[in-house]
Amino acid sequence: MSRRSFAAVAALGLTAVLALAGCSGQSGSNPSSSESAGGGKAGGFIQIVVNDPSNPYWLTEGNVAQAEAEKLGYTASVAASKGDVNTESTIIDTAIAKHAAGIILDPANADGSIGNIKRAMAKKIPVFLVNAEINEQGVALGQLVSNNAQGAALGAQQWIKAAGTKGSYAELFGLPSDNNAATRSNGYKTVISQYPDWKKVAQQTANWDRALGSRRCSRSCRRTPTSTP
Repeated sequence: MSRRSFAAVAALGLTAVLALAGCSGQSGSNPSSSESAGGGKAGGFIQIVVNDPSNPYWLTEGNVAQAEAEKLGYTASVAASKGDVNTESTIIDTAIAKHAAGIILDPANADGSIGNIKRAMAKKIPVFLVNAEINEQGVALGQLVSNNAQGAALGAQQWIKAAGTKGSYAELFGLPSDNNAATRSNGYKTVISQYPDWKKVAQQTANWDRALGSRRCSRSCRRTPTSTP
């Protein structure tokens, strides 16, 4: 998904969570503020948690969510977990202490983030997930994710057009704890497997880190076309 497309998705997700926060009558809301998108009162603090804003994908995610929150009459802060559940836990505990009106969360870990989300929800702070999924339904108020399998397949089709129909390639894999990594890898596989003259000769984990991916590619993937789920 392009940064522009994701910006629209993030804005949609934020509007939804702000509507839920406004209707829930959280202690962080301001009765004198203007009406929110959901018919409740706008105002209060929104915590936005992204992975790592050094990646333009997550930078856009945080910027769009913050801008939309402020446009709707909330104050907002963007924090980065960098894929670490403990860091995410600290951010969420701080949001709870501030009586946040809502939390927009790109989960750090499909399993490890579940407890953090439950803790906020138990305090009646609505949590809405964007981009990444968790491995339990009904924990957050909602999950807004792109179709990563379809997106990866479309990416793989373009990759085949650019790289041809045979050769050797290496794969840079995303963060293993993020379900998106496996989904995108499988999406690429469904297309590349249709071309038996393509042989995967290496796979490196790059943890969604462009600098790390570049270093690992320069060491093991030089002169080798690379798929990037």
